[in-house]
Amino acid sequence: MANWCNNKVTFNGDKDSLNKVLALFKEMIEKESKGNIGQLPDFIESKNGYFFEIYCDETDECSFHYETRWSPNIESLWMVATHYNVGFVLDYEESGCMVYGKTIYENEILQDYFLNQCDFQDCIYNVDTDCYEFEGTSYDYQDEIMRILLDRKINNNKQKIA
Repeated sequence: MANWCNNKVTFNGDKDSLNKVLALFKEMIEKESKGNIGQLPDFIESKNGYFFEIYCDETDECSFHYETRWSPNIESLWMVATHYNVGFVLDYEESGCMVYGKTIYENEILQDYFLNQCDFQDCIYNVDTDCYEFEGTSYDYQDEIMRILLDRKINNNKQKIA
């Protein structure tokens, strides 16, 4: 059985294009609710990148949460974005395999930022306190540290580009 990667994607673009994306995802949600588990838009011919357990984010009209097997389905999202001429921001994580990242597609440029094993070398679990220690601070959850590390990686890359 696959490990499940949790994903949240938010699309951005003009209202008409976003309405088409919204209709696409509502259609996939409807198909999935009728028992067709694992969805891909009809215009994607791949055998990979299926969307599972899709639902709309209640706080943002064109944001969706869903699961994928093992890793994020960045290629499928890119195909949706290019098909409808929109951008997106994808946040993803599969903590069991330490998959954690953010993908940004804007102005026809795709950037994927992710953490690797080297990024976690200064994060230590303290059995006595039942906390993670990082740079002299204790954290109840490792995902707090992962957010810090990913934000640093994104900011460092933006500084290199500027």
